[in-house]
Amino acid sequence: MRSFRKVPLLAVLLLAGLLTVGVVAASAHGGPGHGLGARGIAISSLVTQSAKELGVTRVELKQAIVESAISTVDQAVEDEDISADEADDLKAEANDNLRIAYRLSRTVTVAANLDVSTAKLNSAFRAARKTLLLTKIDRAVANGDLTAEEAAALKEKVANATLPGYKAAGCGSALDSGSRGERGSGR
Repeated sequence: MRSFRKVPLLAVLLLAGLLTVGVVAASAHGGPGHGLGARGIAISSLVTQSAKELGVTRVELKQAIVESAISTVDQAVEDEDISADEADDLKAEANDNLRIAYRLSRTVTVAANLDVSTAKLNSAFRAARKTLLLTKIDRAVANGDLTAEEAAALKEKVANATLPGYKAAGCGSALDSGSRGERGSGR
């Protein structure tokens, strides 16, 4: 029975990898919105800016994310969704790759690891996304890729946008099966 559970996990991880490649490629080639969409922000930059918004160091925020990812993996082993060997590989990858750690982490545990509310964590990530998007717009103007008028229109859209918090909608943990009763927990 456990081997049937591995297929969705592997499919989710492969899909996440393909989406990441697609987003990076679109961003690099001036894709939709000239790479200025909320998904066009590098995780490393997002974590750095969010740490500033939270008043913690980047190292502290990264560690909270990695610890959350590891607890997600441990729960998957406990639930017999993955083997101990697979867990070891995922934990090593989460320690080495912030993007993987972020995908595996959960908002509620990251917030708890930082001793902040999920609302505060989400608010900090929203503010960080806005700052990074506005910086991209300013950089595009400086590079001659946007006119001042285009930039003003984009900045207005950013100001009026409802940006995601810690996780974008539908971006729960790559290991989530949806059966743990955590929907709506601020992931």
